[in-house]
Amino acid sequence: MADIPYEHQFRCSICLDFFTDPVSTPCGHNFCKFCIEKYWDTTEVCSCPLCKEVFSTRPELRINISFRDIVNHFKNTTLCAVTSDETSVAKADDVVCDVCTDVKVKAAKSCLVCIASYCETHLKPHKTAAVLSKHKLIEPSRDLEDRICQKHERILELFCRKEEVFICQTCAETDHRRHQVVTADVATQQKLLQIKRKEREVELMIQDRQKRIEEINHSRKKNDENADQQMEISVKVFMTVMESFRKTHSNLIKEIETRCNAEQKRFEKLTKILKQEIGELEKKSVELQQLSLIEDDISLHQAFNKANTLPAMHDWPNIPVDEVDFLGYIRTSLNNAKEFINLEIKEQAATELKKVQKYAEDITIDPDTAGPWLIVSEDGKEVRQSPKKHKVPVSPARFTENTFVLATQGLTKGRHYWEVGVKEKANWVLGVSSGSLMRTEHITPCPENGMWALSHKDTVQYFALEQNPFPLMLPPPVQRVGVFVDYEERQVTFFNVEAKTHIFTFTECNFTGRVYPIFDPCLATEKKEVAPLRVMIVEVTK
Repeated sequence: MADIPYEHQFRCSICLDFFTDPVSTPCGHNFCKFCIEKYWDTTEVCSCPLCKEVFSTRPELRINISFRDIVNHFKNTTLCAVTSDETSVAKADDVVCDVCTDVKVKAAKSCLVCIASYCETHLKPHKTAAVLSKHKLIEPSRDLEDRICQKHERILELFCRKEEVFICQTCAETDHRRHQVVTADVATQQKLLQIKRKEREVELMIQDRQKRIEEINHSRKKNDENADQQMEISVKVFMTVMESFRKTHSNLIKEIETRCNAEQKRFEKLTKILKQEIGELEKKSVELQQLSLIEDDISLHQAFNKANTLPAMHDWPNIPVDEVDFLGYIRTSLNNAKEFINLEIKEQAATELKKVQKYAEDITIDPDTAGPWLIVSEDGKEVRQSPKKHKVPVSPARFTENTFVLATQGLTKGRHYWEVGVKEKANWVLGVSSGSLMRTEHITPCPENGMWALSHKDTVQYFALEQNPFPLMLPPPVQRVGVFVDYEERQVTFFNVEAKTHIFTFTECNFTGRVYPIFDPCLATEKKEVAPLRVMIVEVTK
């Protein structure tokens, strides 16, 4: 904007901007009240910046109200001539220029020395005047007071690394003189480096989560594929079962019809024979009736002797003619269907066993949980009955009232599988237990007490250990037991590995926190049983 004649009369010689709250010094020169007081704050003596006249005491300044009104009128008149390219009216969220009065204009910069914000027009002196060019300009800010030390009223241009606060030069020379202090710019550069590192950390976290989303999407896809595959398999299996049922039922119908037809033919044959005998007897009846017509005595006797002989007949009381009941036909067909279903169940169990073996774990037994009647091998793969009670170190993890031992591995999520050899063992207990299982009290194994286990007793009996042990009909002997835990599905499943069959599944298990594989070789009534429970190496079923 071109200079207007006499405009310099309305500008402060310190800030070179239009007077704000103008005051006069005793020597007669005019300044902004804020500018002259700020000037005197930074000098040892009070003097006029223009004529250098020294004042013995700091003058008491009062605002020249009339002159201020003249300056404001001239300033507002001048602002009306400013084009829209040079200034813009401030919006509600904008920082406004502290010099503009009637028209609030958007600030372009804030000065940390002047503690004021300026529009483009009022910022020009900071760009042209040498005394103002060293002032620190920042982006427009409303909290300029927060950038000034409240104690010393100086710019917070330094940073204390020890207390991590911004301080002024006086603070650095007094309260923080023994602390490591850097300039605000250095602190900012260091903070920017931290921001970069944090940005990289966040970026890596984003990438990690994106990768997990990809894994989830892949799992979702595989889940859909597995579900579709299982549906197809289920259709085939149940169609096969239904076809088997249909054939079994069809064979049953044919067998009943065949038997029924055979009986019908037998009945027809018997009826035909009976009708033939009736015909012979009817002839004999007619012959006997005609004898009564013979009048000659001798001829009557001779004729009777001839007619007295009856035709050969069957002994009918010995011929069975009871109705057919088809006893056992349906039962036999159902047994055939049951055998077919059992074969399908066995085939599905073998397939399931092969799948769960992929989740095999390297299980080791924790000797710190074994009581004085048990011995755990050095490699943690076997536990057996001790020939006699022996001393064991005191441990809060040790079972003192049961012959239980736990694995070192705790399971908190996912799927897990292991196998245990039980060959030559007449008694044993296997399964999983809650980590909070009581160690110093006798525990009855059951889900209510935090155990999901299978037991073998007296060589031939198998039980699922519930509150009322559930007997299992298994062809003895089971030599290798597979245990599968699906934590999320809350299931524990047992397999007969050698036979590739399913034994039992606990569902809706109340898992809370970690669960552990549990083993109990049981105290044998006869000391000759010394065979251990062995954690076996899993070989995937072919």
